[in-house]
Amino acid sequence: MKIGIDANPILGDRGGVGWHTYHLLKALLELKEQDDQVEFVAYVRPGSLRAYAADLEPFREAGVAGRLRWVEAGKLGMRWRGWVDGLDLYHGTNFKIRTSGRSGGIVTVHDLWLDRYPQYSTKLLGQRASFYRTKRTAWRARRVITVSDYSARDIESLYGLPRSRITVIPNAVSDDFRPVQDPDAPAQIRRRFGLSADRFILFVGGADPRKNHRTLLRAYAQRADQLRDCCLLLVGDVRHRFGDMMATARGLGLEAHVTCPGRLSLADLRQLYSQAAVFVFPSIYEGFGMPVLEAMACGAPVITSSTTSLPEVAGDAALLVDPENVEALGDALQRLLEDAALRERLRTKGVERVKGFTWDRSARRTMNLYRELCR
Repeated sequence: MKIGIDANPILGDRGGVGWHTYHLLKALLELKEQDDQVEFVAYVRPGSLRAYAADLEPFREAGVAGRLRWVEAGKLGMRWRGWVDGLDLYHGTNFKIRTSGRSGGIVTVHDLWLDRYPQYSTKLLGQRASFYRTKRTAWRARRVITVSDYSARDIESLYGLPRSRITVIPNAVSDDFRPVQDPDAPAQIRRRFGLSADRFILFVGGADPRKNHRTLLRAYAQRADQLRDCCLLLVGDVRHRFGDMMATARGLGLEAHVTCPGRLSLADLRQLYSQAAVFVFPSIYEGFGMPVLEAMACGAPVITSSTTSLPEVAGDAALLVDPENVEALGDALQRLLEDAALRERLRTKGVERVKGFTWDRSARRTMNLYRELCR
């Protein structure tokens, strides 16, 4: 069985789709009972193998490289690659099917954020054309994979695709996220980031409007007196076409209590998750919400949204609030920061919760789908 995979999301500055593709492909190659007759062909754009050699290094390990072949192909050339390379099935990991195999192609649709909120589209002519392209791709696919039951319902609702043609395979949390036990870490973090307090509330998501930094800042501003011993650390792109985190903080008079260090490395994130008094993820819309699991895996108590996919990811291991209710988010923040027993209870539940989300499990379910469709 020969499976083609769109590996372009792995290259360069990975977002959520990039890390999904990276961990899924790696886990597929590492399946213990892997059949020697299963071969993967990973497609990347021309020039990538040299330009992004460091990104692809983890796939050159002994025992993995023999089951994986890298192919550079442009958009026009991809149309015929399935036939040229003798694919049985092609897996488009990022909303598109570029080619197909003898058994056709499947596509992963992670979320329908811009289809639900087209006003935030940065495309020159808006979101309408993209909506119809993705809808057409979903109908052309042998099967659509998505990452949560919520996203499956969204695809069914917006695209009219029968639920029988949608397979839910959740994301997971990688082993890179684990508690950092370092007694010097709090002091180091305060010095490095210039924090105004010993304790900090952590937010990861940047100025993207759906990540909803504005509601968090307003909730904090309403309770600045009660939360004065705890500052805000907002990680991610500081500016976005539709927002600016520091500008929002200044407008609320919070510049002395807010730090925005921009994007950080995985090692930095792991340390911040581990040392945060609270992790807050009040996203308006998520197809999955990987930062929730990352924070739980590092032992952070979590507050997240009661909407979209986030309740099915967080379960009972987080406080859930309406992401557009400033008062409710402020109440949750104050309650969790003042209640040490509650924080400890959520930490314990979070560590247990993430055990149900492994890339090995996701890879097995994906491999079973490949076999089913190629049978």
